[in-house]
Amino acid sequence: MKERETRLISIENRFSPITEQYRNVRTSIQFASSSGQPLKLLLVTSTEQEEGKTTVAANLAVVMAEANKKILLIDGDLRRATAGKFFTTYSNRAAGLSTLLSNLRSEPSEAIQSTQVKGLDFLPAGPIPPNPSELLNSNRLNEIFRQLEEQYDYIIVDSPPLLVVTDAQIFSSKVDGVILVVRENRTKRNNLVKCKTLLKRSNARLIAFVYNGAKSVSAGNYKYYKY
Repeated sequence: MKERETRLISIENRFSPITEQYRNVRTSIQFASSSGQPLKLLLVTSTEQEEGKTTVAANLAVVMAEANKKILLIDGDLRRATAGKFFTTYSNRAAGLSTLLSNLRSEPSEAIQSTQVKGLDFLPAGPIPPNPSELLNSNRLNEIFRQLEEQYDYIIVDSPPLLVVTDAQIFSSKVDGVILVVRENRTKRNNLVKCKTLLKRSNARLIAFVYNGAKSVSAGNYKYYKY
């Protein structure tokens, strides 16, 4: 998946083979949801930084909104927030997830922002707190998720990498499914094994790997993308 920084292929080129691959992920999620195991609250993470998880989370949110679903993308990286760069309507104001977690009287509607994509809203990370892990590992996050699940068809959380801080592991224990982003020529096999162990320890449901960064391969008159 190659695109210019701060641009989303699913917005710029809806008919790209890469965009179609995101739709394939969307279809897999919808099928899994209809099989009796709901997948309403999803976490997108990776083993380490710079593996493309934020780009994957944002593109997936766009194509899911495209299917006439009400979607919320949450920037769950309270230490290094970057998801807002993809949206032209993003406002770097004070309120965000950290605000909701630290202020029990705050309401999600005070922090949620609309985007240029119909059906897609965005909840920024908010100001960097001194204790991100402690805030996330609280009943307050459970309450926020319950409120949001009443308002949206799907909620996608972009979290920090699993092997960098404990935040992603905390998120994984509170969501319905985890999507792990793997980057070609970067993600290490032993790191994948470590991540699977951490997710198992959290009783998390690993539903998919997204293979990111692969080059297109020609096959006769066709081109396809490895995922």
